[in-house]
Amino acid sequence: TTEYGKPVYWDRRYKKDPETFDWYQKYSTLKPFLIEKIKSKDAKILMVGCGNSTLSEEMYNDGYKNLTNIDISSVVIGQCKEKYKESQYPGMVYQVDDVLDLSLADEEFDVVIDKGTFDTIMANCSKAIIMCEEIFRVLNKKGVYICITYGMPNDRVFYFEQACDW
Repeated sequence: TTEYGKPVYWDRRYKKDPETFDWYQKYSTLKPFLIEKIKSKDAKILMVGCGNSTLSEEMYNDGYKNLTNIDISSVVIGQCKEKYKESQYPGMVYQVDDVLDLSLADEEFDVVIDKGTFDTIMANCSKAIIMCEEIFRVLNKKGVYICITYGMPNDRVFYFEQACDW
């Protein structure tokens, strides 16, 4: 649905159902892959479209202490800030941001993790390239973009290749 790109859709969803939900896979399943791709526990990681997934919490508890979590929904970010207080999780940040127009600095991150966000953006395909350009912009030159999707590679690679020189 094209509603996926609108904050009001997600705000309503998280008000109605604040229970934790992990799209696609849990950390335990992704961990071997993430360990292979994220070369250092000190890596600066951006989690786009974090929702109320436990992925960041589990990664934090596994030693990744530099996690920035963003979502377009101010409701879910408020819920996460309450749950993951900075005093209990130093280095784990939650902020409202739009993956189509990130407020983050160029080359700020070593890793960007996207678990389902690209799929929601694909509901409006014209915005997929914009998302890729923004992710490319905030990744440092040796950065890694990890895209966890239900889409087939040949349905996704086109957008990655059109956006930038990965």
